[in-house]
Amino acid sequence: MAKTKYGHLIKGLSFKDYGPGLCRQGTEMNGDFLGYDVNIQYGVYWNAGKMGQAPYGAEAHDFDQIMIFMGLDTYDEGYLGAEVELSLGGGERETHMITTATAIAVPKGLPHMPATIQRMDDRFIYMTISKAKEMTATPVKLGDKPPKQAGFMRSTYAQNVQHLAFTRNGPYHYGPLNPDTHEGAITDIHGKDFEFHMSYESMNKAPYRFGPVPDKPHVHPYTEFLLFMGADPDDLSVLPAEVEVYMGKEMEKHLVTTPTVAIQPAGQAHCPVIVTRQDAPWIFCVVRPWGHVGKGKDGYIS
Repeated sequence: MAKTKYGHLIKGLSFKDYGPGLCRQGTEMNGDFLGYDVNIQYGVYWNAGKMGQAPYGAEAHDFDQIMIFMGLDTYDEGYLGAEVELSLGGGERETHMITTATAIAVPKGLPHMPATIQRMDDRFIYMTISKAKEMTATPVKLGDKPPKQAGFMRSTYAQNVQHLAFTRNGPYHYGPLNPDTHEGAITDIHGKDFEFHMSYESMNKAPYRFGPVPDKPHVHPYTEFLLFMGADPDDLSVLPAEVEVYMGKEMEKHLVTTPTVAIQPAGQAHCPVIVTRQDAPWIFCVVRPWGHVGKGKDGYIS
């Protein structure tokens, strides 16, 4: 294989069965794998029941985290296909019912869990993004006082729970220079009391080019991770598409045909990203663990 300048930043993902109570097919990208103080995990839950492992108690982290309940109907991304009861808080603990695609912002130190999938009509992806190399947790002892049910938009942690809204991707979604559409939809996720930004979108049609200026590389002063994810709940290890990813101002070409993360360090030119063909829908994510924070050049490179 020919040596490349940026190939070490394009990494294929491997999957395994994490066992009952956990993702039955999932993957982990830890800090050593990604090269940053970031840990990304995702996988499919197959059955209703308690999430996690015994004793199924509350926990807290010494880092910020985002939890995402992601549906797999790429034509109706708000549909989760399950009902999940999730506990947030310590002394003021409250339970939230998750029945649609939802993201939970968990600042460091905030007790959260346990969670129970009370009903499952369809399988869904559960994802965590932690701002640490390893995803470790400290058990939190809760009092005997029963939790209260979170009210509509007026609960203590209402702003931590993001019921996701999706914007349809139509022609000229990016503006006058790019008429392409993948006929899917996109959503944005933000932190609560910490910097974080992420988007994910369903890819229902090819060919497709990303970006307002789809044929040029661009640069920005923050690090991001591009995730190319399968959407088949029976086999996440398949990416039913071929995607050209161009890296650096040299536009070094890489072909993505399996679930992959493309690491884009702050200040490094990247793009175009072009979906040349696909056999089935899939999911594209852009994860910015530290949000849009940074200093340096921001824009397209001629």
